[in-house]
Amino acid sequence: MNGSFLDDADAGVSLRDAGLLHGAGVFTTMRASGGTVFRIAEHLLRLRASCEALGVPLTYTDDVLSHAAVELLGRNQLSDARLRLTVTRGAITVDPVDGPRAQPNVFITAAPFEPYPAPYHEKGMTVMVVDEQKLNPYDVQAGHKTLDYFSRLSALREASRRGAGEALWFNIHNYLQSGSISNLFIVENQKLITPPTATELRTPAVARDVPYSKSNVLPGIMRAAVIEQAARLGIEVIRAAIDVNRLLESREVFLTNSIMSVMPVCRIERKAISDDKPGPVTRAITDAIQALQADA
Repeated sequence: MNGSFLDDADAGVSLRDAGLLHGAGVFTTMRASGGTVFRIAEHLLRLRASCEALGVPLTYTDDVLSHAAVELLGRNQLSDARLRLTVTRGAITVDPVDGPRAQPNVFITAAPFEPYPAPYHEKGMTVMVVDEQKLNPYDVQAGHKTLDYFSRLSALREASRRGAGEALWFNIHNYLQSGSISNLFIVENQKLITPPTATELRTPAVARDVPYSKSNVLPGIMRAAVIEQAARLGIEVIRAAIDVNRLLESREVFLTNSIMSVMPVCRIERKAISDDKPGPVTRAITDAIQALQADA
């Protein structure tokens, strides 16, 4: 934390930290396997972009953060681990010359990796649809992984109560954006379809066919890896709008994030997907990602 290694019980932030008071901060969750953090450079690139977009100072270089993550794993004798890198905007002080100044807090935590239950990957996960909340793509936090996560965690708790493992979110225009903690792909005619990120929406060919101009979709690190591997396998990837009917009619559905990797979806509430088991495209992508992670 801020350049020092501490036991988590000894770490603390100011009561005036904007991350505590206002949820002003960003984070990224990473997976380490064999002592190597998967695509840490991409995680840091996205984190830094969010910091710049939201006015959250990040004064440490990528090299310093990368070395800290590796040393943290070594000090805790962790080979396979889940890491979280968090940046809060910190406490605000008023300098008589320069005016208000933020004193950010930067910390990395690591814990043993706990995989999702094997049956989820073998048979697929059940997911639910968030009905009473919608994502606002015009919010300044849209498309960033911020500390303001209460709504998503609330939806996850409701999903768990209903026997599901993830909750799917639609935007205020009623188009699918993501899960609470995941990106999403569907399969149509052996092609991958995924909602576009804000950056992808700036591409004229994508924007022309999408009936909304802003996006809540996080540019996920595993999402990008799936798109790369799909191209290698000759599977076309289309960034497109997905409404609930298109979702329910899709042949296959799977989720991605750094911890679940590729997670097949077998059921959307009561609607079975792909004969209630992982489909062939999902299995091909899963195999490719597993090979990529093994070679990292």
